[in-house]
Amino acid sequence: MNQHNKWLLSVSAGVLLGFSFSPFPFPFLIFAAFILLYRLSDLCGSFRDAAYHSYPAFLAWNIIATYWLTMATVVGGVAAILANSAIMAVVFALMHLVVKRFKSAWMAAALSASVWVTYEWLHLKWDLAWPWLILANAWSTHTWAVQFIEFTGSLGVSFLVLLVSFLLYDGIRTSFESQNSSPFYKAKSFISGVTVWLVSALLSLVMLWNLDLETDESVHVVIAQPNYDSYLPLAGYPDTSTPLLELTAMIDSVVTENTQIMFWPENALMGGVDQLIQSYNDRHLLMKAAEWNVPIVTGAPYFMYYLDEKPPRVHRLDRQGRPFNYFNSAVAYYPDGGMDFYNKIRLVPIVERMPFAHTLSRLPLPVDWGAVTGYGRGTEMRLFESRGGTLSPAVVCYDSVFPDVVRRSVVKGAGFITVITNDGWWGNTSGHIQHYEFARLRAIETRRAVVRSANNGISGMITADGRPHTRTEYWTRTAFELEVPVYERLTFYVRYGDWFNFIMLLLAVYGLAGIFILKRN
Repeated sequence: MNQHNKWLLSVSAGVLLGFSFSPFPFPFLIFAAFILLYRLSDLCGSFRDAAYHSYPAFLAWNIIATYWLTMATVVGGVAAILANSAIMAVVFALMHLVVKRFKSAWMAAALSASVWVTYEWLHLKWDLAWPWLILANAWSTHTWAVQFIEFTGSLGVSFLVLLVSFLLYDGIRTSFESQNSSPFYKAKSFISGVTVWLVSALLSLVMLWNLDLETDESVHVVIAQPNYDSYLPLAGYPDTSTPLLELTAMIDSVVTENTQIMFWPENALMGGVDQLIQSYNDRHLLMKAAEWNVPIVTGAPYFMYYLDEKPPRVHRLDRQGRPFNYFNSAVAYYPDGGMDFYNKIRLVPIVERMPFAHTLSRLPLPVDWGAVTGYGRGTEMRLFESRGGTLSPAVVCYDSVFPDVVRRSVVKGAGFITVITNDGWWGNTSGHIQHYEFARLRAIETRRAVVRSANNGISGMITADGRPHTRTEYWTRTAFELEVPVYERLTFYVRYGDWFNFIMLLLAVYGLAGIFILKRN
């Protein structure tokens, strides 16, 4: 096959991958995409060849699914798309080597799939984390088929997709290459792939059918969607207090005697919150919390000082020489006059925080790392308490795409999940739709209802089986109350965390080690 046909396979696979992600409801295209990629692998003779020719596939996938990154920052968005595509091409080239070394279809399928899943897992862990294109996320619109992630976590779907794709491809390849074999023998891998998928889908449907979502406990939650324009300084307002007064006036008409807690989106409180100085906005919110007798949890920049503790290596100094950091946070105002906060744990690389700043700060360079790093990084999952005692996190934006961050909140006692976010930086693109849909996977993993408060939308609620319950329209201003079910059961995934991913890591190490062992033999 000539070079042009390799490029055609690659680009076609990338287009199929791109259209497998929301808002396109075609996750089954992933199977076709990886069948083409495995065919491409067969035609490539080396690691370099596989990486080189697969790069267009991953570039097309990244562009189609995440083009909206350029709405927030053109340079950063383009750089992220190019770099992520390159990383994917390298991982695929490693899969290519594994497939070439193992003759058994099942071994090649399982070990090559484990290499990709290990990449996805490690990509969740480092400072350049970008989990948006985890294969499982494509199935966020078809949650009926992936209910088993309450045991494995989302990466179980990624493994299943790749395992099935290879078996399907091997069956197709064998059918063309074997001249004298029986039809059953030729198609046995294909039949195995179809069977694995059907069994997993049937298992998910049985789980969904038998899932008991009845609960006697619920909490009344008010959600705000203020619809501020993120592209205008202070959203076009003359100061930070005017939008706050407008928002609390709108909430006045929504809050009832049943309301137990309210959530406002990321950056809903402009101007920030200073740990040492109580501003007019702080006093106003404490007054409203007391008036409504309801805790208010809002997104805000939070300035935290290290006065009685050792500051982290990367920090700032104020004019008086006091160490501090500022965080992208959720801040709670309680009716009794108390306040609490949660500092965002997972920060968007480059946009919110310089990657590897902590490590780079150890180098003997004349750089004020606190000044150039961006937001401080939170380290502790904290929950907010409603009137009545129910606990919930307010995970901030990017946090919600990381399964383990949400899992940690349930381990600490969350009865439901809340996501506060500002997706307005992406405009009316597929970005905000994907962000809402991906939260459906967090609901299944934890078997908790997920409540979303998004600046411009989509706000609403997702039930514990991953189904949308409430969805607001994008670019609308609204506030509403929801009765949110509260659960206590801990799923297998919540209890044991990344057990499945560790197994994938071991398989990947075995597969990659096998490349060199078998090569020497």
